Amino acid sequence: MKNKKKTENHFVVENLIKIMNDRKLTKVEFADLIEFPEAKWNKISNGWQALKVDEISKIAEKLQMREIDIYTFPKIFREKEGELKNTEIKAQLTIELQEDLKQKVLEMIFGKENIEILK
Repeated sequence: MKNKKKTENHFVVENLIKIMNDRKLTKVEFADLIEFPEAKWNKISNGWQALKVDEISKIAEKLQMREIDIYTFPKIFREKEGELKNTEIKAQLTIELQEDLKQKVLEMIFGKENIEILK
């Protein structure tokens, strides 16, 4: 058996490890999901074996992702805008309040002195 030199992981492999961790999968579960033998994924993720370019497409399909999103993870590429965007989810909350309660809530949030600015 040849002595193979351990190398630093390619950023794509590092991104796959991030995806695996993001999905809270073990190495065994991840290998099963991408249909790699466990030993092969273990060698790739530990830097003992290189990931082939053609394997990225197969992995992307199994992960239900685009190849470019594996390359840019955790950001996703927006084709229309031609730029990377964070995949962070933002939420907005709308509450309907009676006028007197609304005034009290606004004062609590923004302070009494700033309420006139909002009107």
